[in-house]
Amino acid sequence: MRKVILPLILILMVQSCQNGSKETKEKAIFESVSAVSDSVVVGDMVIHNTFKHQILAHKDSGFDSLTILNKVYLPNKNTFDNCLGMIFGDENAIKFRPKGLYEWNRKLIRDNKAMIESKLAVLDSVDVNQLFRNHLTAVQEITGQKGKGKWMIYFGPKDFQISGGCDKSTMVLDMFGDAWSTTAINGLFAHEIEHLVFEPTLQDDQHGHTGLGITLDEGLAVYYTYKYLHQDVSEALYGEQNKVLFEREKEIFNALEPYLLKTEEEGCPIYRHCGRSGECEPILQNIPENIEDELCYFLGFRIIESYVKQHGEGSWKDIYRIPLIEFYENSGYKEYIQAIE
Repeated sequence: MRKVILPLILILMVQSCQNGSKETKEKAIFESVSAVSDSVVVGDMVIHNTFKHQILAHKDSGFDSLTILNKVYLPNKNTFDNCLGMIFGDENAIKFRPKGLYEWNRKLIRDNKAMIESKLAVLDSVDVNQLFRNHLTAVQEITGQKGKGKWMIYFGPKDFQISGGCDKSTMVLDMFGDAWSTTAINGLFAHEIEHLVFEPTLQDDQHGHTGLGITLDEGLAVYYTYKYLHQDVSEALYGEQNKVLFEREKEIFNALEPYLLKTEEEGCPIYRHCGRSGECEPILQNIPENIEDELCYFLGFRIIESYVKQHGEGSWKDIYRIPLIEFYENSGYKEYIQAIE
């Protein structure tokens, strides 16, 4: 009899330890998000930490669909309905409406526990409340512009990841994506938050929706990040890959310059090489694949750099107050390119 009882006790002890370990890990997941604010607000800019409530909806060994409705969907209704639902097509829009949100969020932790744990580990090394507040404050103080817009930071459904602009006043960061990491998070937020600050300028300028507008929009986001994070040019512009860009700078400019003042409908090639359209083939060949769609980032940065050389250290902020075509023409960049042998 004793020979039977002892193994049974050992089995129960092992199961108890395993269950205890599982409960401890799950408790750690809930504790890691508890100190995160629901949102961080500076002026008219807000960051919704939606991921917090996606996790807390599973607290107490259940699933609270009302938390998903009231804390996830409703505060971000426009983002789910009119951004994500449209980006991923009519056939997938249901995933971003309440019924669809309940369905995949119900299985969120069960199906992605290890990944969620690894993503939440960032919270151990970064005070996201302070980080987000610092970014929102800095972009308005440095640029002198009062931005308006919002972010949603969340865990998206499998195979539907997006990080970046959703519409003119909304940004989305899916924590399942590569952009959520201790090394990428600072650069990503600096870059994308500046887009929100620059959006009113683009809306008001007659060239805001042309190749020039998107080139300066992306270039300014890179330039602001470069200044704010005290990067060197290599850090700002693709590391070793920038050698290709500088070697072929005149070729890149000459190929895209004819489309600078054209809209997407008329100037698809520049939109193609700026990552804004897939409707036409590349016109520049043998550009490294990871920067083929980011040539505007490079050109815009170089135009702003050229403007600063002409007008002084803080003059890049003129871009917020003078017409974009005037900023471009007074940069001297075209003349610089034409002088290259």
